[in-house]
Amino acid sequence: MPPRRAPARAGKHEPRVRGAADGDATRQRLIEVALDHFGRRGFEATSTRTIAQQARANISAILYHFGGKHGLYIAVAEHIADFIGSRVAPLRIQIEAALANGSVDADGAVRLVEAAVARMTALMAEPQTEAFARFIVREQQEPTEAFAVIYDRVMGVMLPLLRHLVAIATHDDPASETAGVRTITIVGQLLVFRVARAAVLRQMAWQEVGPSQVQAITAIVQRSARAMLLTARAENTT
Repeated sequence: MPPRRAPARAGKHEPRVRGAADGDATRQRLIEVALDHFGRRGFEATSTRTIAQQARANISAILYHFGGKHGLYIAVAEHIADFIGSRVAPLRIQIEAALANGSVDADGAVRLVEAAVARMTALMAEPQTEAFARFIVREQQEPTEAFAVIYDRVMGVMLPLLRHLVAIATHDDPASETAGVRTITIVGQLLVFRVARAAVLRQMAWQEVGPSQVQAITAIVQRSARAMLLTARAENTT
């Protein structure tokens, strides 16, 4: 009979676990505060001291967790990419599987594009994406290493998949300019509701983009995308 092990000493590893958890929480607070500041003020105008104060952390924590201001900026971009990537992952996996086994016909491609529209509209209505949009718009205007992080992990993954679906739906070549423009046009119809949020709310007399607004946006953009794809298919088959 194997010897009985002595009972574990209560709390033996608690300080280390608690310390790691506290460190993770501090790191996350720094990222969330930095996201707001970088998005509103840009990299140069943002004060790391202010970020640390608002995150209830010592300024040395930025050096410890990120190696400095630039590392914090890149960590914010990674946070955005990870969040969006997790939200679109089920749809991405579904599209990749369908394309890999060759089971997508033209009508199926249209339905998957419509599913992508629904997923992206719901994502843009999430409160966190307001701060994301400010950061991303700045990077769109003056791209840095942070833009490469977001593009490579999210945009550069999803856009080619959507472009492939658009090409299948319209009997086109995925590498063609027309397939690319149609894909960007569909995505652009959704992005305006996030990047031009103030104008949209005022024009529509909405107080917010809530569930009913998301439903309306999704339905109309889906119909618009379907009409464009079916029209293009008819043109390409004549």
